[in-house]
Amino acid sequence: MGEPLIDIRDLIVALPPGADRAHAVDGVSLTINPNEILCIVGESGSGKSLTAHAVMGLLPRGVTASGGQILFGGADLLRLPPSGIRKLRGRDIAMIFQDPMAALNPVVTIGRQITEQIRAHRAIPEKEALELAGGLLAEMGLADPKALLKSFPHQLSGGQRQRVMIAMALSLSPKLLIADEPTTALDVTTQAQILKLIKRIQTERAMSVLFITHDFGVVADMADRVAVMRHGRVVEEGAAAEVLGNPKHSYTRALIAAVPRGESALQPVAQDKPLLTVTELSKHFRRGGFFSGSAAVTAVDRVSLTLSRGETLGIVGESGSGKSTLARCVIRLLDPDAGEILFDGADIARMTPGALRPLRRRIQMVFQDPFSSLNPRQTVGEIVIAGPRAYGEDMKEARERAADILRLVGLNPETMNRFPHEFSGGQRQRIGLARALMLKPDILIADEPVSALDVTVQAQVLKLLDDVRQQMNLAMLFITHDMRVAAQVCHRVMVMRHGQVVESGPTGTVFAAPSSDYTRALLAAIPGRGKLAPV
Repeated sequence: MGEPLIDIRDLIVALPPGADRAHAVDGVSLTINPNEILCIVGESGSGKSLTAHAVMGLLPRGVTASGGQILFGGADLLRLPPSGIRKLRGRDIAMIFQDPMAALNPVVTIGRQITEQIRAHRAIPEKEALELAGGLLAEMGLADPKALLKSFPHQLSGGQRQRVMIAMALSLSPKLLIADEPTTALDVTTQAQILKLIKRIQTERAMSVLFITHDFGVVADMADRVAVMRHGRVVEEGAAAEVLGNPKHSYTRALIAAVPRGESALQPVAQDKPLLTVTELSKHFRRGGFFSGSAAVTAVDRVSLTLSRGETLGIVGESGSGKSTLARCVIRLLDPDAGEILFDGADIARMTPGALRPLRRRIQMVFQDPFSSLNPRQTVGEIVIAGPRAYGEDMKEARERAADILRLVGLNPETMNRFPHEFSGGQRQRIGLARALMLKPDILIADEPVSALDVTVQAQVLKLLDDVRQQMNLAMLFITHDMRVAAQVCHRVMVMRHGQVVESGPTGTVFAAPSSDYTRALLAAIPGRGKLAPV
């Protein structure tokens, strides 16, 4: 093999004073060869993204590359002046960011954003740049590129926005594409499409790719070589087949073991008298404005389900399937348009707010994004006891119970005086769970509670949810787009698409012999299926 395209030697990235450690990246050496995909895998805080940002010259304020070299085309990128790195950025080295909505300008059309990048490096007329942009969007598999060029980011779906980001990155035919967690927030089917697209383009253009991820399932589908990072250092590196099939380092083995396999060992719970019975539930929304008129959109279409004590029912589907709307109707954050919700024998679908208030504490919710659902100005103690205090519980008693609940979810009660920003994502999710459990609910609704977490933290939270369900004999509605996750904690699953139930049954049965084409598509989209070392 010839010279590497990029050669990272003993890279050190220093954190500002007061950080939890001195170096985010501590002596990392890596090479990426021409026409190769190198995956850097590790948990949050491992230094993988800052390694990529150092290559791009995009380190955050206060974070500096204080040592080492990044050699590209005979030049050390760390020694180039700002003007030199700007010439390379976009033209020779391009990047796809994790959150396309944050990376795209919300007030500028898609066409303008792509053409601005092209014309910053190439002296071509705007019309020619627009034609090039339209061709790139078509290459990404996007329908009606002309209309998309005139659209704004908020008018596109998550998958469409990510394809636009890829088109922008490829607009100048870079030699190296850096993809930083590009599919983390996407449904499994959309994720599978994006991964396949990146792989196809890499092959067609003989391009090198540096792919950042925390999921070894994604690594299995993408990588030629793998580098595993922990605490700023590379702990294992090698060919993908070797690392995946015969991992040497204990941390690598732990990451692979934490990837859900999509295999269920849970047996259905005996159905006596259901605690919750939903019958023919429907919910419609109106879209449009005063001048354009409005149209009804059916988010939930005549859905029925039952849920018993001690049971977890998984509601699975892609974004827009209606699963979260269904959950919000059950908890009466939304009012259903039709149907019946029998909770412990009482129909709560039509209850007035006053009549519903005493029952609200018995159905609690854990939200997808714990940071946005926790008040940043309140301490953990104030957040956790707010519910019981609203129902008249004595302050001293509430704080004593809060200490017990925090222990139950694996947090130290001494952290009650700290604020949400002082905790990791997994810890914040535990705080959200503690808040819900403080009201001694009969039903817990978990809405995508692990989709934003690293696989190891995800495994911990899933185990915690199942342990809590058993200890408190809870009934749980578990909302997810990931069939692998559903298999970990759900006794039964209900697969939704376009507001309707397409399949339901015991988890093991649905996974082993799905009757719906849609369910089979969800299972087929699981990254790395069958390619990982046995646990």
